[in-house]
Amino acid sequence: RAQIYDFIVKELGEAVPDLAEEQDASTYGKLNKWAGKAILANVYLNAEVYTGTPRWEECMAQCDDIIREQKCDLSPDYKDPFRASGVEGSKEVMFTIVYDYSRGITGNYLFMNSWHSELQKKYLLNAAPNMAGGPKGITQFIDTYQEGDTRLEDSWLMGQQFDAEGNSLYGVYDMAGEPLVFTKELPDGNFTSEMAGYRMNKYEVATGSEWSCDTDIPLIRYSEVLLMKAECLLRTDKAGAGALVTQVRQRNFKNNPDKATVTDEELKENSTYQWGYVENYSITEPGDRTPVKFGRLFDELCWEFAWEGHTRRDMIRFGLFTEKSWLSHKPMGDYRSVFPIPESTLIANPELTQNPDYTSGN
Repeated sequence: RAQIYDFIVKELGEAVPDLAEEQDASTYGKLNKWAGKAILANVYLNAEVYTGTPRWEECMAQCDDIIREQKCDLSPDYKDPFRASGVEGSKEVMFTIVYDYSRGITGNYLFMNSWHSELQKKYLLNAAPNMAGGPKGITQFIDTYQEGDTRLEDSWLMGQQFDAEGNSLYGVYDMAGEPLVFTKELPDGNFTSEMAGYRMNKYEVATGSEWSCDTDIPLIRYSEVLLMKAECLLRTDKAGAGALVTQVRQRNFKNNPDKATVTDEELKENSTYQWGYVENYSITEPGDRTPVKFGRLFDELCWEFAWEGHTRRDMIRFGLFTEKSWLSHKPMGDYRSVFPIPESTLIANPELTQNPDYTSGN
């Protein structure tokens, strides 16, 4: 892991100075200087996990370079980076996966996995989503959202659902004939009814979308730069993290701006996540309840980046992934913070050996 880390740092260090500095449509979907620095900052942010040596100062230096140049900025609205169109000139989206039906480049199918099939009638899709839907919001996480935080509704589809003309939609599976209402509570992670659990609402899905949509998926946003610096300030016992997090929160509390403010000391508090193993809607085994260091900042990361693929990496960095219990998950060994090498890859390359503690049985 240390060798791979060194290689990535070296490659980025050599490449970044030659990358374009424009942050506009001309560099959209391409790696410009600021995206390169943000990737390098993230590698430094997780350096202690990869190599055993923290690199907080190095991470901050990259973030400071990006902030100082003022080429990037937060969008006025949290939803702006996730629109189906018109994102190309974004100052917030620093690097993205580009999808475009007109060029045959499609692949954002998060809605297809999360949505109920009847939502085809709400969004006028040309294909029905995956039956009752799969990925859903874990109740324990949904309960952490603060009152008035618009990221809850901006990220999650909840409550009663209607078709495009305003008519009620109804269940068609285990709750056939009942009004389609997405509820917050999950009994566990093994079986849920067709209406249990909030669904994906972060990425806009255009009318006429089929098995996937051409809404781009941002990989790096400017809010991540601000929050990376905030984390480094906390971990090096320097002031200023609260101001950066407040800056990210302000657009999500427009109706109650006082609630957007958070202090350095508040970010050092424990996470509000109610950890524990869930059976029949209740936590039956609390598991490890050790307070999370900088837990409030961890919560902020989860609220800001829901549906963006950050949480596993963040949980490992905060020491949670192989320690805590949630929904139907219990700790199953520290070695699981590293993925196993696929069997097909091991067969194709006899020089490789499986990562420690993995066998064909687990």
